Amino acid sequence: MHNYKGFLVRQHERSEIDFVVFVARAKDVVQWAQADDIRLDRGNVQRALIESRWKQVGKFFRASDRNVIPTSVTIAFDEGLQRCSSKEELSDVASSYFMGEGVDGVVELVFSNAVQPFSFIIDGQHRLKGMAEADQDIWVPVCLFPSLSQFERAFQFITINNKSHKVPTDNLKALITNFADVEEGLRIRLTQASITAPKFATLVDVMNEDPESPFYKVVDWVNNRHVDKKTIIAPSAIENGLKAIKNGFLEAKSDDANAIMVMTSIWREIFSYYGVSYTNIENFGNLTKKPVMQRITEMVVEFLVKEFDPAFSDGNIMARDAQEAGVAARKLIDSIPVEFWQEEWVMKSLDTSAGRDIISRGIRELKRQAIKNRGIDFDWRKGNPLYLSADD
Repeated sequence: MHNYKGFLVRQHERSEIDFVVFVARAKDVVQWAQADDIRLDRGNVQRALIESRWKQVGKFFRASDRNVIPTSVTIAFDEGLQRCSSKEELSDVASSYFMGEGVDGVVELVFSNAVQPFSFIIDGQHRLKGMAEADQDIWVPVCLFPSLSQFERAFQFITINNKSHKVPTDNLKALITNFADVEEGLRIRLTQASITAPKFATLVDVMNEDPESPFYKVVDWVNNRHVDKKTIIAPSAIENGLKAIKNGFLEAKSDDANAIMVMTSIWREIFSYYGVSYTNIENFGNLTKKPVMQRITEMVVEFLVKEFDPAFSDGNIMARDAQEAGVAARKLIDSIPVEFWQEEWVMKSLDTSAGRDIISRGIRELKRQAIKNRGIDFDWRKGNPLYLSADD
């Protein structure tokens, strides 16, 4: 049985709707509120829970002991949930709740997990899920409507989301100007939590600073200030790859964290396949060239866009933490010998549209030859456009 003390709020004297504000343990809240895969046909208006999004919350808390989320989650009991007049009427199996009379604006709420079929998360389901899955107890502010109709729940959802705005870029610029001395510390804190903000923490920052990123400490740019840094990956290789991902998938276009996850899935799989790591990445000069990374990412995205064409599929690139991006990348590089990425190519100046097309043709030609000669030792360099000189 859950017992909470909270403030009963009536925002103006003519209001017909009250709500209670209190603090609860996230692990408990997910037991009495519907937080997983909530859809419109279940009487709510939330989108289905996306695993990659709630996992980002856990990562946020792991990034620093100073990281907190003070924002409340909004939950509503359906108007059909029975309100008992005394706590003695409650049971662990009955869907009902008790709310006492207010004393100095404070009320007591008591109920069991049996209220869950009548308890709907209006806002904050990803935050709540991520907090509940953390490896420690996380306490979350809760705004609970004790009785709300389906119509009112939909209204509250739309109101909350339409009133939510990102911090204007100009405000962030002003913040940097006024607090220049904290810029570097803030950049590090944000990137470790995989949070982007213009001028503070870019997508490239996140991919260079995140220990789970395949590009950890190896990006060739000014913000890579690690003592043991390596300057291998061009920032534009990451930026252009992420651009292709955002252009290909609406889920990534609307959420930087999703774009990063797709990019990470692609390149983690490629690096794993060839055994590329921080210690030996400089041995893969062709694979880590800016036009090569850009074109490989584009090829994977082009393939997946067709795979997830809504005319033929109800799939989502973010399903299973964007693992399909890694699967597609594996299909692309399968059977390509590691030497292809290590031995210097004859063709140079590939960082043009025509050059990237040559890279595509070189990969496709090698794949054709590998399939044709599977199990046979053959000269895979012969006839490959990347090994032809300008005079050939």
